Amino acid sequence: MAETAAGGLTFLGAAEAVLEAAPGHEPVSYRTITEQALKRGYLVSHGQTPESTMYVQLMHDVKRRADRGDESRFSQFPGGRFGLAKWSEDELIGMIARRNRLVKERLLTLIRGLDPPSLFEVLITELLTKMGFEAKQTQLTNDGGIDVHGTLDIGGVIRTRMAVQAKRFAHNVQAPTVQQVRGARLEARREDAAPVALMNGTDLVSLLVEHQIGVRRTNADVLELGELPWSASGDLPDTDAI
Repeated sequence: MAETAAGGLTFLGAAEAVLEAAPGHEPVSYRTITEQALKRGYLVSHGQTPESTMYVQLMHDVKRRADRGDESRFSQFPGGRFGLAKWSEDELIGMIARRNRLVKERLLTLIRGLDPPSLFEVLITELLTKMGFEAKQTQLTNDGGIDVHGTLDIGGVIRTRMAVQAKRFAHNVQAPTVQQVRGARLEARREDAAPVALMNGTDLVSLLVEHQIGVRRTNADVLELGELPWSASGDLPDTDAI
């Protein structure tokens, strides 16, 4: 990378540190944020465009959190200015955040209770498809534990393959599984090894929300439980009381 973070801070971490010290909770231009982050040693730049990197990352964070129904970290203002979301005293924003958090918790509970368990693999297949993968469930018994295969075609030039183990644990993970995960992590560190990543239930729900699987998004960015690909709306918990 041309621009790297120092002191353990990412670009977003540096932006947050600068904004924490902003007088009067006034929004700050991304250019000023970058300038102050460099001046205070939060960032070290070896390139010519740290301001552009800062702007793109701030914009991406605002959009990604909105898409996933997560609580905002930054607020965006006209003229390329940003502030911290916690500065806002808007009661409606707080109500929306609390409602969305409850809906996501209920969606996670619904996923944990899917029966038969094979529906969880159907859900993962649907998610990969919405993310742009050509995804299909495996029916093999000697597939090494792989439940779903996915291939992402990028412009007909690059094809990225993915293999997924879709497992749910309601209680403590047993030793054999822990050993498998530990082995996967060690394998991922090996040079030229295929990358290995783990995802928990909270991360999964964020992706489902981003791709609007199991939720509906209203005009005010309020989430509502919706239908999973195979279910009827009558099977879903009522959210009117939230």
